Amino acid sequence: MGARTRRGEVGVVDLARELGISTATVSRALNGSSAVRPELAQRVREHAEARGYVANRLARALSANTSRAFVGFVIPYVDTPAYSAVAAECARLLSRDGTQMILTITENDPELEHRQLRELLASRVAGLIVSPSTHILDASKQLLTSVPVVQLHRSCGIEAPGVFSDDEQAMAECVLHLAALGHRHIAYLGTPVALSNGAVRLRGVRRGIELAGLNEDDVTMSLVEPTQQNGHQATLDLLREKPTALMIGGGSLSVGAAHAVRERGLRLPDDLSLVAYGDPSWFALSEPPLTTVAVSYQALAETAAELLLARLDERHRSPATTHLIPPQLRLAGSTGPRNPGEHNGVPGGNAC
Repeated sequence: MGARTRRGEVGVVDLARELGISTATVSRALNGSSAVRPELAQRVREHAEARGYVANRLARALSANTSRAFVGFVIPYVDTPAYSAVAAECARLLSRDGTQMILTITENDPELEHRQLRELLASRVAGLIVSPSTHILDASKQLLTSVPVVQLHRSCGIEAPGVFSDDEQAMAECVLHLAALGHRHIAYLGTPVALSNGAVRLRGVRRGIELAGLNEDDVTMSLVEPTQQNGHQATLDLLREKPTALMIGGGSLSVGAAHAVRERGLRLPDDLSLVAYGDPSWFALSEPPLTTVAVSYQALAETAAELLLARLDERHRSPATTHLIPPQLRLAGSTGPRNPGEHNGVPGGNAC
């Protein structure tokens, strides 16, 4: 039996053995070389198709050493629209250009992230779209200087273009909205300031506090790694402080927070006003629909894909510009006036 690239997968060696010709002739025929007689080339192609042969495009890219056929997409999580929706759209846009995307998920683990980056670069990907882990290693930053890179959602401080949601203004507007409704005991659930987007959102919250004439003591804060589990537990902890309003600074945190509010049986907005982050479709299907900081994942994906393709064309000589996509504060039924006659935390009625 001839060698195969994977178990059950037909390779060039198999085709050559079955046709009784050299592997070099098979390769030339499949690559359209004029050095192979047309009738022989046709026979090779027909036999390859009949045998279900699929060309190893990555191997050809590696041997050419000049291909932009493959790029890496490195993200910490995939179970939130902030990453899953953008990843899907980036893959579609890059594929339309003839570029295939290799997705890796770091689980926000800097050691795993470093190994994945090394493997991607060893495979000679043409470029990378990266959303770095919270505590990215210096060694990983060094790896990112060797190919065209676009930073997405989070910045790790390297000289590379970045595409981010412009959250500071939106978070300030959240505080002003809640303060205008009479809320003076507000809880904020956000991500750590070690994350660039966490720092930006917290800065927006603090600016909103100042503009609304509140004291920072009026806003109870919890900053946790952005997972649904953390969002659930941190929300339960914050609700023990009996805030009249809760605002979330992260998509995964919002999902966990919604579960916690439902678990407590709190009515929105009677018992608690809630501002979620992100724009998954189910936010509008909640009862009542959720007020949200709505992020344009489509615009984030389009900008990231266009930037990377431009950098590949320019051999990563373009300036390290920052592109900010403004979200919108979309008002819905989950926020309402504070009712001074009721004490927050009393369950009853429909919960989110």
